[in-house]
Amino acid sequence: MLVAGALLVVLIGIVVGVQIVSGQGDGTTEVLVGSWYGRHITFVAVFASTVVFFVLVCAIPAPRWWLVVFLPLRFLALCALLPTGFLAAVASESTVVPLKANGCATGYLVRESTPWRHTTIDVLRADGLVATAVDSQSRRGGEHPFADGDYRVDVDGDTLRVRTYPSGTPSFTLPVVVEMPRESCGSSDGREPRPTASTTAPSASAPFLPDSDEGPAPAPRSDARSEVARMAQLTIDAAEAPVTDAAGAPVSAPLPAELPCDGTTSFDLAIRTDDNTSSYAAILDAWSAEGYSRDRAMQEDLRYNGVIRLSARDRSSLDGLMHFSLTADCRAP
Repeated sequence: MLVAGALLVVLIGIVVGVQIVSGQGDGTTEVLVGSWYGRHITFVAVFASTVVFFVLVCAIPAPRWWLVVFLPLRFLALCALLPTGFLAAVASESTVVPLKANGCATGYLVRESTPWRHTTIDVLRADGLVATAVDSQSRRGGEHPFADGDYRVDVDGDTLRVRTYPSGTPSFTLPVVVEMPRESCGSSDGREPRPTASTTAPSASAPFLPDSDEGPAPAPRSDARSEVARMAQLTIDAAEAPVTDAAGAPVSAPLPAELPCDGTTSFDLAIRTDDNTSSYAAILDAWSAEGYSRDRAMQEDLRYNGVIRLSARDRSSLDGLMHFSLTADCRAP
């Protein structure tokens, strides 16, 4: 019982200490031990405290007249096991991974939490056992793009531009906090950035391949907006008419001038037809007929020709829509 009592004191101390640290920095600071962060540590410690407390109140010998006190305590401790265990299990669904650019550490960590199929993504800057949140984003779907390596980091001077897939649009813009080497540091947890003028060009004997062991080498960066607009129109034309968005409105492709060209350009489509299955297959075939290489990731079809990358997901069973994301490097003339 002495050991259990001492353990209970330690667990309560952990909870109090974590809460004190989390209360600093306007709530942006928290304890981070490996992949265990403040809320995760708190919930697990509270659950463990509840278990230890239940063991104590059941193990302590008590005279009969003290049972009027101990029986309610035992009942309350037993009832608390379920909610505290549930919270600990929910916290364990979170992931914490280092953010890497071309296999090199950026000095940032990314935490992805998924309560109720709604993912919260936090970018953290760690300093010892304390981490500070520097940016945050929420998205639906319950996906963990950073834990799955489904992201890309581009070094643009003193800025890191972080993109997640399938959208490919900038998710975070972060300042460079550590010196970033020009060469790869080894295996990357995310998608490899395509080479730019500031990087060493790949040799003919070992071409740079963007995301897989096979596929076309990236073309020199240019104004790809016209081609993105053309392929967006091809995607719509390949589907079985009528093609509508989530609200039932007709869908049209963008004009090249309507697309951004700030280092990258992109366009997203979320469409439905009378037969999504047939339309989805026809769209992928149309891209392949244009000479795009085929690839497949987790629940995602990919097409790439060295200039434009297509990410396609048929999520008809979830929201009734097919999702397509077209991305390309872009340099305005």
